[in-house]
Amino acid sequence: MINVYEQCPIYETQSFILRLVKLEDAKDLLMCYSDKENVKGFNADFCTSDFYYSTVCEMEDCIRFWLEEYRKQYYVRFSVVDKSDSRAIGTVEIFGGEAGVLRIDLSSKYNTEKSFKEILKLTIEQFVDDLGIGSVKIKTSNIPEKISCIESFGFIPSKTYRTELGYHEYNI
Repeated sequence: MINVYEQCPIYETQSFILRLVKLEDAKDLLMCYSDKENVKGFNADFCTSDFYYSTVCEMEDCIRFWLEEYRKQYYVRFSVVDKSDSRAIGTVEIFGGEAGVLRIDLSSKYNTEKSFKEILKLTIEQFVDDLGIGSVKIKTSNIPEKISCIESFGFIPSKTYRTELGYHEYNI
């Protein structure tokens, strides 16, 4: 297990680089978070906003908030960077401990099963060990079209974690 709050790791998949979000990502990330229809699939449970932003300034404020939460060691928000053009196309949030909640927010162009699966695979193969996660939770009631993909990795409907909100969990 590594301490991601001392030095945030950088992860790579075939198509993406995941690294700590930066203020400079705001313009790129606005493409993801300014799409009203796409944002409906994001998990905003117990968050301070619904993740819909219409200006670069709003996106920068959100990134500042994420970085402050990281400094407080609450969670890590990674930017998902497309290797082909070095643009941030979404984010992934995770925190360690007994129950790590995973949020995968991808811009509509990348919000496909292929991209989602690539990132979910990285989560299971890397985040679980690196962050010392006892189990991974992901909200599925907002993304029913991805449930079969999620279940193919061994996630099952949670019977104990926020059951009224529709989560799946992966137990280690």
